[in-house]
Amino acid sequence: MGIFDSIKNAFGKGEPEADVTVSPSQMLRNAGIDPSGFKFSFAASSMTVSGEIADESQRQKILDVLSSAAGITAVHDDLAVVAPAPSEPVETPPAEAAAPEAAPAEASEPATEEHEGRTYTVESGDTLWKIAEQMYGNGSKYMKIFEANTNILENPDRIFPGQKLVIPDLED
Repeated sequence: MGIFDSIKNAFGKGEPEADVTVSPSQMLRNAGIDPSGFKFSFAASSMTVSGEIADESQRQKILDVLSSAAGITAVHDDLAVVAPAPSEPVETPPAEAAAPEAAPAEASEPATEEHEGRTYTVESGDTLWKIAEQMYGNGSKYMKIFEANTNILENPDRIFPGQKLVIPDLED
C-alpha cells in the first residue's frame, strides 16, 4: 500500500472492504439448522425462503438467522409446517419393515452394477449433508453422493425415506 492509498483510506475514500458474502444455506448451517430442504429466491433487498419445517420454533429461528444477512431488509416466509409422523409408524407393512430395520442404516450392502461402493437407505430426517458426514466424515462431500444417484435424485435437497442411495468410494 502506497502513501496515496494511506491518504485515501484516512479520508474515507479508499477502496471498499472486500465483499464477503455468506449464502443463506451456510448461514443456516452455522446456526445448526439443516438447509437441505429449503429454497431461496431474491429480489432487490429481500429474500423468500420456502420449504418444509417441523414446528413453529424452527420457523422463527430460520427467519431470525436469515434476516441478519447483510443487504437483506425483508425475509418473506413461505415455509410449511409438516409433522414428521409419516416415517414413525413403521408397523404399516410389517413384512417389509422388518428387513430394513434388521440392518442399521450405516450397514453396507452389495454395490449396484452401475457404481462401486456402499448403499444407504434414507431415513426420516436425513439429508445428503448428514449422510456424507456419516459416511465420509465430511458433509461437504454430499455432491459425490448426489452425482452417484442422479438416476433417482433430481435435486440434492430432495431425498425421501426409503430411497436406496449408492455411496461411492472417495478418490484420494
